[in-house]
Amino acid sequence: MAVNAECPNACSGKGSCSKFDMCQCYSNYQGNDCSEKTCPFGTAHVDSPKGDLDGSFGELSGPLTTLIDGSTVYPVGTEEQYPAMKDSSGTTLTNTAHYYMECSNKGLCDRKVGECECFEGYEGNSCQRASCPNACSGHGTCETIKELAEDDNDNVYALWDADMTMGCTCDAGYSGVDCSSRVCAYGIDPLYVDDESTARVYTATYNLAGTAMSGTYAIKFYDVFGENWVTEPIVADAATDCQIVVDTLEALPNTVIPDGSVMCSATLGADSNTYELTFTGNPGYLKPIVIDAYLDGTRTTLESTDTPSSVAATVWTQGMSGEFVDNFATQCEGVYVKATDSYQEVNLGSILTSITSAETKLLKKCLGDSDGVTSNNVEVYDWDYGATDTTGPYMGGNPHIVKLVKKNPNDDYDGGKFYVLWWKSAANEFVLGNEIEDTDTEYAVYTTDGVAERVFVDENDDGIMSSAWGKNESRVYARFGQYSSLIYTNVDVSCETGNATIEPCLQKGDKVFVFDAAWGMVAPVGSTELLNDAVQSNTGDMFTITKIWKEEETSTTYLTDGSASEGENKFRITVDHTINWDGSTFADPDGDGVSDTGYVQLIKFTPATTGNFEYVSTCSNRGLCNGDDGLCECFKGYTGLSCNTQSALAV
Repeated sequence: MAVNAECPNACSGKGSCSKFDMCQCYSNYQGNDCSEKTCPFGTAHVDSPKGDLDGSFGELSGPLTTLIDGSTVYPVGTEEQYPAMKDSSGTTLTNTAHYYMECSNKGLCDRKVGECECFEGYEGNSCQRASCPNACSGHGTCETIKELAEDDNDNVYALWDADMTMGCTCDAGYSGVDCSSRVCAYGIDPLYVDDESTARVYTATYNLAGTAMSGTYAIKFYDVFGENWVTEPIVADAATDCQIVVDTLEALPNTVIPDGSVMCSATLGADSNTYELTFTGNPGYLKPIVIDAYLDGTRTTLESTDTPSSVAATVWTQGMSGEFVDNFATQCEGVYVKATDSYQEVNLGSILTSITSAETKLLKKCLGDSDGVTSNNVEVYDWDYGATDTTGPYMGGNPHIVKLVKKNPNDDYDGGKFYVLWWKSAANEFVLGNEIEDTDTEYAVYTTDGVAERVFVDENDDGIMSSAWGKNESRVYARFGQYSSLIYTNVDVSCETGNATIEPCLQKGDKVFVFDAAWGMVAPVGSTELLNDAVQSNTGDMFTITKIWKEEETSTTYLTDGSASEGENKFRITVDHTINWDGSTFADPDGDGVSDTGYVQLIKFTPATTGNFEYVSTCSNRGLCNGDDGLCECFKGYTGLSCNTQSALAV
């Protein structure tokens, strides 16, 4: 009589009894009797050794020594040490991590129900994502790092944790990792502003152009917290003067723009209206305003008699954006200068005049070091020339950057403009690379401890840009359209993907200048005639890189402009606001006989940790912010919503 054994617990009805009286469990079941459930898998947040799987009690074997093969938990096999990643054909892959693991290695499996019990800070059916702290306190949204990057100027994040790492996007007026803190009102430190230390607040210029314009538009204004506010419709015609625009802006709810705080000047015509606005009541860095001409959804509400009917709306700044920190807070006491135009040489916009011998010595001392290396400083003034050599007329790899503020400013918000400066020894004079705003105005000079660097290809890897113009080591050349925030470069300058010879490389968050410094506009010797259009003034604004990338190569990444000039457009940089001058001209700055690049050079600015003044902050530096209610607790002697008013009555 034959006797048959049976599998334990009849495999719990979740498997089949195979030879040797062993259960062959169905998918997602495991254990000797198939009574245990397998939990969901996900990409592991962290990888760890599996332990002594073979019970050898010695060193962990592997990797590449497969000890378990075909189990429910490890269907493709695993090792005692870090598992070897393999493709479907069994080929071992290199430079890999984050194995596909049960509960994503951030939880324990409850075998009775087949559900993951996630560790604190992780959630999802397979613990596949991090949880946002405190559920963002009800004052924000929980988003993946991929979504956070996209929200930040359409940046791309595509690493392994793109859909796993989470963070809070706080509502306007809230801050903190969990959005639990209220943000107090911002203001200008009342001890910062004096006769010549004027505040840089956001100044926006916008233009509407079209033949016989009609219809309406709105202005989208962003406050210091990044919240956008849209005005009531504004009529687009020559009768819409500054007062109408100002009243419409100051009518926004919640006094987001305080009454009497917008200064405006306008140039009106039948086919073009230009408004220049200064927001004195909204200090700090502000996103640029937007002209909304689609108040009926997808249909434009601005029309003209042009064929086809269109109205061009452009927004830019005249060299002055808002800021929180003054990186040029040190005035060179006793030095006041004027400047005159001079276009006879490349990268030379103006020459400093009305500066005495004593003031020249003082300015040299104030300028000091320009490249962050004091060992190569010269003269008793312990400074750098900022030029290519001791006699050369051209700007060097590390020029000086200064801020010029009117000696007698019109008000506390006449905040000054930035200029690139160096010393021309042959002529015993200071020169400016970009054109002075007003040749009749006398300016106070403010200097910085920060470092300015022209971006170039460091072919000999010595960190120093060669002195010959357009020869040897190549500069990096940029190209961009007027009123555009998109810059094309002739080479990849990204710190992440660019060539290691780029000096300095650029990345998101870096500050750059794109001066109109007559790059490539070489006039004949002894002539004052330009080869190209005249250099524009007010091009000394500071920009912040919001995105830098290499566009995927397609049939359109090699751009042809319809003439003999052509160039690639795959190396791209986006800055935080539009550039107010036209740098789109194709040129031949490298002297190879082909006009296939732009001619503008980029200057990276690295702020110093000294010599700065954070003059715009919550509670104006004159009080403490209560994060529970968002109200300022002002120090004695100061009052106001943001503590920005100094008053003896408050003592």
